Amino acid sequence: MVPTNDSLLQEQYSNYDVNAAAPGYIVNGDTVSTKSGFQIPLTIKPGPADFYGKTIKDLIVQVDYETADRLRVKISDKEQKQVPVPDSPLGLQRPKPPAEPFKNPNYRFSYTPDPFSFKVTRVSDDVVIFDTTDYPLVFEDQYLELTTKVPDDANIYGFGETTLPSFRRNNKLNVTTVFARDIACPFYENIYGAHPMATEIRDGKAHGIFLLTAHGLDVFTVEGRITFKIIGGIFEFYFFVPQDNKPNSVVQSFTDLVGKPMMISHWFLGFQHCRWGYNDIEDVEEVVRKYKEHDIPLEVNWVDIDYMDKFKDFTFDPIHFPEYRMKELSDHLHANKQRMVLMVDAGKAYMSKYEPYIRGAELDVFMKNPDGSNYVGEVWPGYTVFPDWFHPNASKYWDYEIGSFMGRMGLDGLWIDMDEPSSFCLGSCGSGKMDQLPPSFEPWTLPEEQQYTMHMYEEQALKELAKTVSPEESRNLLYPKYTIRSMGGNLSEKTAAMIAYHYNDIPHYDLHNLYGHAECSITRNAMLKYKPNERPFIISRSTFSGSGSYAGHWMGDNWSYWSYLKASIVELFNIQMFGISYSGSDICGFNANTTEELCTRWMQLGSFYPFARNHNVKGAISQEPYQWESTAEASRKALCVRYALLPYLYTLFEESNRLGTGVWRPLIFEYPEINSYLTNDEQALIGTDILLTPVLTENAVSVQGQFPPGHSWYDWYTYERITTSSSSLSYHKEEEEWITLDAPLTHIPVHIRGGSILPLKDPKIVVQDTYNSPYTLLIALDEKQTANGRLYIDDGHSVEQPKVSSIIFKMDEKKQILTVDGTFGYSQAERLNTIKIIGGHSLWTKAIHDNGEEHELVIVNDGTNNDNKGVIVLVIENANIDLTTGPFNIKFH
Repeated sequence: MVPTNDSLLQEQYSNYDVNAAAPGYIVNGDTVSTKSGFQIPLTIKPGPADFYGKTIKDLIVQVDYETADRLRVKISDKEQKQVPVPDSPLGLQRPKPPAEPFKNPNYRFSYTPDPFSFKVTRVSDDVVIFDTTDYPLVFEDQYLELTTKVPDDANIYGFGETTLPSFRRNNKLNVTTVFARDIACPFYENIYGAHPMATEIRDGKAHGIFLLTAHGLDVFTVEGRITFKIIGGIFEFYFFVPQDNKPNSVVQSFTDLVGKPMMISHWFLGFQHCRWGYNDIEDVEEVVRKYKEHDIPLEVNWVDIDYMDKFKDFTFDPIHFPEYRMKELSDHLHANKQRMVLMVDAGKAYMSKYEPYIRGAELDVFMKNPDGSNYVGEVWPGYTVFPDWFHPNASKYWDYEIGSFMGRMGLDGLWIDMDEPSSFCLGSCGSGKMDQLPPSFEPWTLPEEQQYTMHMYEEQALKELAKTVSPEESRNLLYPKYTIRSMGGNLSEKTAAMIAYHYNDIPHYDLHNLYGHAECSITRNAMLKYKPNERPFIISRSTFSGSGSYAGHWMGDNWSYWSYLKASIVELFNIQMFGISYSGSDICGFNANTTEELCTRWMQLGSFYPFARNHNVKGAISQEPYQWESTAEASRKALCVRYALLPYLYTLFEESNRLGTGVWRPLIFEYPEINSYLTNDEQALIGTDILLTPVLTENAVSVQGQFPPGHSWYDWYTYERITTSSSSLSYHKEEEEWITLDAPLTHIPVHIRGGSILPLKDPKIVVQDTYNSPYTLLIALDEKQTANGRLYIDDGHSVEQPKVSSIIFKMDEKKQILTVDGTFGYSQAERLNTIKIIGGHSLWTKAIHDNGEEHELVIVNDGTNNDNKGVIVLVIENANIDLTTGPFNIKFH
């Protein structure tokens, strides 16, 4: 599948123009100081009004200097009738306002009173990063519009969730719709999550923009401007202006606000497998067995909705997946140090004898129709009701359902699906039909004429239902006059209707983008009540800004095409930037049939996804990696590298949890001063020290990559050093050199940054056995003959960690010393058994520890071996060095 032409596709449906007829607003009164900033009163200027809704006359602009690098600008209605994102874990808990405005921040706010506009300026270089001058401010109950100037051909990254062929946004004619939607990943269209956040890089310096809203919106990135058009709520902007101007620091500042990514357990890093369409439990058991027979790591076995009795959550098919057999499988996996994860869908079967429905009805926790009856859509089990996560009884309901289900099965984690929420019919199509079956469980498979007729009747019924909406609701919730580019403008398609109601009579229209996010929050809390000191494993399809604090994310129903292999890198970069570090794409593709070559290349790349799982659709060919020998060989080879890197990866996740940085990063985020990296989305950095250069095209046996200057880069497998024409410490920011690498079918090029020290393990089939092996330090020296690295150690699974280790390694060949410093609180750390030094100049023969222990250095390569281009390799074996006490030094002679 080739992505459709972006400009042609989007021109058909989108209004790129700004509303030039809007009169704008004028400052009307005195500015009022607040604890953290000030307020500006606005009133509408005379002129045309009510373009797409009812014009709101009086506004308040609240400016808050929250931190040195974060500015908040909120524009809201004076009467506070518009619905903002709730200030709660189900929306976003705002930070407590500072006692006074932050002094000497990295930004400056200024405004013009008539017509009102504002600018945000970066202080360090006096560059205006957000400027609404000369563009209209429109504020209506169902239409808000604001535009900022940007440079022509601006370097913008983000706004989602959407499937894209490139990371850097097309800013010629590009609209990104932000509205959670169940659809199988079409290019350029809105899909499962809502993330109105972006990073812009100008002249090597980065800043970030975040528009906090739960309402549907279009974001137009057009030559010279970005225009935001929202169908409700308020403008609540946050600007991120880090002192060092680095893209990664923008992400840190963003996650300071929305929440740091969750901390994972060791086992989360293992390889995982699932498919939709296994016939019975024997099929699943065979997959587990064959992974072992083919010596391919399998840490987590998943089962899709196949296990359920007629697709009802928390039940088991008594014939094909009986509960006792599922429990036996769970026990078998645990006995072999493996794990099991099952799916839970959002909708609950609307059946009078279905206990999760009975318990939910007793607590009155389901979403409502305008007349107060339960809203009834359709999902896999037929007619379904939807938990209202905003109801005060939702936690009580979910704590029991989740805790009892996980306890029955001994489950290790949960897979939350269909949580946009998804519905197969339009409106409350199951109202009054308890215990009845719908015309079709998969209505999209019916003849088109029948689908059309059903849809017509459903829409008529929905319009009748809308007549029961309170007369106090003056908005057109079903068909707002401004049409965002989603499902042809009918916002209720494939989801809960916009006139379904949440607790406190809040329409779904105002909270839609938060549904999956709220479910993640409540599910995490339920799992913590089930096992209070165990880090919850949750993977969700629908997410919002801040969901990464609660759950991981897989990118939904992608396709087994080469274009989607490439797109998986782009989406990972975006999702990591949005603060969801534990994320990945379905390896080998979900929809359609993969091929041996595609699956082989995808297994190579996917083996390094933060969340690594092979998954495909019912009816497609099997794509377990052992189906083809080339795929099996490539998988073993790539996963061997992943498992060796587990301590490095785990340390990155701790840094992500503490700082907010992504685990996967584009080159431009680490080297923003190098302009040629602005469009490089074919390579991926894992942290700062591992660079992947995957093959992304069919029939290729080589691949080109860029290697950041200022470092040596060593081949993971051979330690061959990559040299570029600008490998010296001074380089030009327009450096564009590409180097061709051999990449036969079973090989993915992996390189180590010179100047890094990597903590490694001896790779085994399961994570626990891998982690039980001694540590290895791989010291890759840079051109200054120095290197440094870090190792984080805890027990690998507990929420509370009374004692941890954070060990800092520094190597200086000229001083002939390895310094080991930091904290050494974790008492169960495995010993350091091997030290390997690559890229040095010295042929040392021994190393002496501070405690007097002497270790022999073996010269594996003295620099004359042509296989690795003259790289010296020295190794200490059987060092048996204690990592529970320190600091200490090792001197080389």
